[in-house]
Amino acid sequence: MGVSTIGQRMSAAALRHVLATILVFVAIFSYFYGPPITDRLSQAAHERCNELTGSTYRSYRLQWRTTTYETLEVPHWQCQSLADPRKSWNLGWWVDF
Repeated sequence: MGVSTIGQRMSAAALRHVLATILVFVAIFSYFYGPPITDRLSQAAHERCNELTGSTYRSYRLQWRTTTYETLEVPHWQCQSLADPRKSWNLGWWVDF
C-alpha cells in the first residue's frame, strides 16, 4: 500500500460540506452588512432619507444599525433629521430603488 505525501483525496461529501459552509457564511454576511456596502442599496436609502427630511441633502444623518456586542437589533437603516433631532425614521433593511 502506497503512502501519499499530500494526504487523502477530498470526498464529495466533504466538498459539499465546505461549499455549504461558505454559502451560509456569505448569506449571513450579506444579511448583516450587505446594504451599506452595496452602492445601489446605499444610494436608495440616502434618497429616501433625503425625501423624508425636506430634500436639502444637508439635514439628515443616515446610519446602518445592526447587531453588536452592546445591542441586539434587526439590521436596518436609521434616518435622523438634524433640524429636529426628535424625528427619526426606521427605513428597514431594504429600501426600494
